[in-house]
Amino acid sequence: MWNPFSGKFGFQSFFRRQRPAVITSKSALELSALPSIEQILEQSDSLPQGCAGYFLPRPLRDEALLVGREGELEDLEAAFSGWQNGQPASVVVVGTQGCGKTSFINCFLNRRSQDWNIRRCEIGRRLHREGEVLDFYNRLFGIDPAADTVDKVVEWLLQASPRIIVVEGIHNLLLRVIGGRKALESFMYIVLCTRKRHFWLHTCRLLPWVNMDRHAKISRFFSHIMNLELLSEDDLRKVLKLRLEKCGLGFFFYRSREEYEKQRQTGSDEQDEKESAFYRGILANSGSNFFSALYFILLCCRYEMKTQSLLLYPPDHLDLAFVKEMDKMHLLALAELAGHGVLSVAEHQRIFRTDLLQSRIVFEYLEQMKLVVADSNIDDGGEKVYDLSPIIHHSVKTALEQINLLY
Repeated sequence: MWNPFSGKFGFQSFFRRQRPAVITSKSALELSALPSIEQILEQSDSLPQGCAGYFLPRPLRDEALLVGREGELEDLEAAFSGWQNGQPASVVVVGTQGCGKTSFINCFLNRRSQDWNIRRCEIGRRLHREGEVLDFYNRLFGIDPAADTVDKVVEWLLQASPRIIVVEGIHNLLLRVIGGRKALESFMYIVLCTRKRHFWLHTCRLLPWVNMDRHAKISRFFSHIMNLELLSEDDLRKVLKLRLEKCGLGFFFYRSREEYEKQRQTGSDEQDEKESAFYRGILANSGSNFFSALYFILLCCRYEMKTQSLLLYPPDHLDLAFVKEMDKMHLLALAELAGHGVLSVAEHQRIFRTDLLQSRIVFEYLEQMKLVVADSNIDDGGEKVYDLSPIIHHSVKTALEQINLLY
């Protein structure tokens, strides 16, 4: 008689082959247990309101905090000067999610006088067709009567007074499906025709940029391509330490969370060693991604009201080895998500040619695993748009590269 709990196809084999979704080692952080930034800030010993702003992962405007980008700012100033002297200029700032592209643009714009006409926007949802590109430009510039052809948009811009035009998120110009290049080419043709009259400045995520250049040769539309590399470990440590110093509170380091919980006070002895351990833990979990580094500082920082001090300890290791062992369907969805920047359910359907329910299941599962987040700030016809979680972006990207799904 066949024993269902034995043999190659028995239940025992089936259950043995199921791998845990998360690592449960005491020495590792569980992804499923990580709180949101909002939950961290609600804790009774979280950072005081006046101090928290230095550690929230949001774009900055203070150039004093923009460490490690001095050379890139000089290059951007040179491109701007060249444009003022009559050279056509269209600039794109390329970098990974959370590397500080918007902060970089903010600091450049802060140097401009109030006399400059600056028009700034973000492509908040995927533009699939030429008509959507025309609608985008009509709304951006208030063209009246609305232009109904690309040539009419070009004509209007050539007659408009010179201005700085900042467009962020151009990864939303391409969906890698048959006919998916039309919107990108229409959009960039307008830039190409008007970049002597106006100074165009764009941002794009790194992985989508690589795909866009591979499939549509997008680099031909830009006079300057500026790659914002991840900060070096020294620069990242410098900028994090600068924020600690500027927040106006004292700060003390512990070797671990266990030491923090057992010892509520610490002397100055071995502070340098403990500080180094703290930054090593932050760098290891964040992969030098600035957004992620700030998250782990918030996670491992406690405010002591009595001494007006911040107490910091290194985070446990965030183990995402399970990502490489996920089934192919979810791995491919993560790879396409990374390569496009963001994806909606409908876009997933078009890429993989699945039905609506299958695509919804994929994203619901990935969202519950905390590998992706639904972006409620992006209007895509009322549909959720999904993004890789910026907290673990580097780790997921690395895992996908190791199994050759990203290259």
